[in-house]
Amino acid sequence: MPIRLIALDLDGTLVNSRWEISEKDVQALAAASERGIQVVIVTGRRPRAAAPYVARIPFPVTTITSNGALIRTASGEVAYQNFLPRDVALKVLETVRTLRPYTVVILDLPGRGQVTMEDCAIPAGPLGWYLRTSLDHLLLVPKLETAVRSDPVQIMIGGPPQDIAAAETLLRESPVGADVQLTWTKYPQRNIAIFDIMNHGCSKGQALKFWAQQCGIPASEIMAMGDNFNDLEMLEFAGLPVLMGNHIIGLHRPGWEITTPCDESGVACAIERFVLKA
Repeated sequence: MPIRLIALDLDGTLVNSRWEISEKDVQALAAASERGIQVVIVTGRRPRAAAPYVARIPFPVTTITSNGALIRTASGEVAYQNFLPRDVALKVLETVRTLRPYTVVILDLPGRGQVTMEDCAIPAGPLGWYLRTSLDHLLLVPKLETAVRSDPVQIMIGGPPQDIAAAETLLRESPVGADVQLTWTKYPQRNIAIFDIMNHGCSKGQALKFWAQQCGIPASEIMAMGDNFNDLEMLEFAGLPVLMGNHIIGLHRPGWEITTPCDESGVACAIERFVLKA
């Protein structure tokens, strides 16, 4: 079947190690769009963190952000959201209280407070990232629970892998573990890991499935591309899963295709091979 929708992760897939989108990738996406193929960005980034990269694509695209928690159409309308219920979020915070220096509550707010951490946050965790890139959205509070006045988008724990590894065990062995979706994004070469805690059933794959059904596009006509563990459900859903050459060890499944690394315009190579020449 011909491909009618291309689902693309950002970091490590469309965005290379220099934090750029190559001109070759842009041209390939434009060529696919000219053939009537829909392009959907599917990222773990929150909407405002994804926006600078989405803006580099020379045509409107639908975005699935925060690992599937929110879908915005190409015209900017919210088509779907699956946030973490407030009562569940509070239980999560209690369960992982020993990891407060690395814990972030992501809220659906336009400005300061969109990313909220406790005063005890340390630069080795997400605080260091936000001080460099999102100072206008960052809020530090004495106690995270006081900031959770509505359903947060998600809770995230990030930092050196050895410092936050206990998060998964704490949650899976707790009563609240059955109410949440847990996923890792790991960057061994940078000594960084991100542990996302979302509402049960919330994933890139579920959000992509919802959008595909809205568009009347079967999974067999979707090509998905990714490089990390948070892309797993999306890749499993797509009829044509394609891994980047720089994909994390342990992600590959039998029968999945592999393209060149993101630093070698792997997105363009896959589009040319599986879409434009097909």
